[in-house]
Amino acid sequence: MSEENIDLSSQVGKNLREIRKSKRISIEELASVSDISKLTLGKIERGEANPTLNILWKVARGLNIPLASLVDFQEESEIYRFETNHYFAGQHNDWFITPVCKAFGSVEWHRACIEPNSEYSEYHLAGSEEIVLVLNGQLEMEVGGKNHQLNKWDVLRFKGEELHTYRNCSDERVYLMLSLTYATP
Repeated sequence: MSEENIDLSSQVGKNLREIRKSKRISIEELASVSDISKLTLGKIERGEANPTLNILWKVARGLNIPLASLVDFQEESEIYRFETNHYFAGQHNDWFITPVCKAFGSVEWHRACIEPNSEYSEYHLAGSEEIVLVLNGQLEMEVGGKNHQLNKWDVLRFKGEELHTYRNCSDERVYLMLSLTYATP
């Protein structure tokens, strides 16, 4: 698939349909466990909707899969170029994440940006591990109630299932690389 022909909505829909069918889950069952309407799920699967990060998160949780599984593009070798139009934004547009790739079924890589003077909190599936690499500036991270001050090129590894908060207390954007590893793909 060439870079010029990437249609994120269609790829998400295709991936969702394949994953749902491989798990033998009906759209009705998925709607129930993810708290997303059947109509919305159908539109996503057909590539007719551009789902928000919140909706994709609920779908991934409902299927008990990593979020990147829904936006994965499989090729033998790929260049992952920075594209400003292929990202997911937090509810207040203060957190941006771009899925980069999924490696060997259980590891996914993301580029992320947190806006000045903002924070974002999340947690991942049980048994997951997250690694954060700070590319510029300073970032405060709270993991399991413990604060960590990270500087450019610092790396923090922690259990992804613990609630963690990214805080940018500076007046500049902070860019990150994130790696998520799951116990099962």
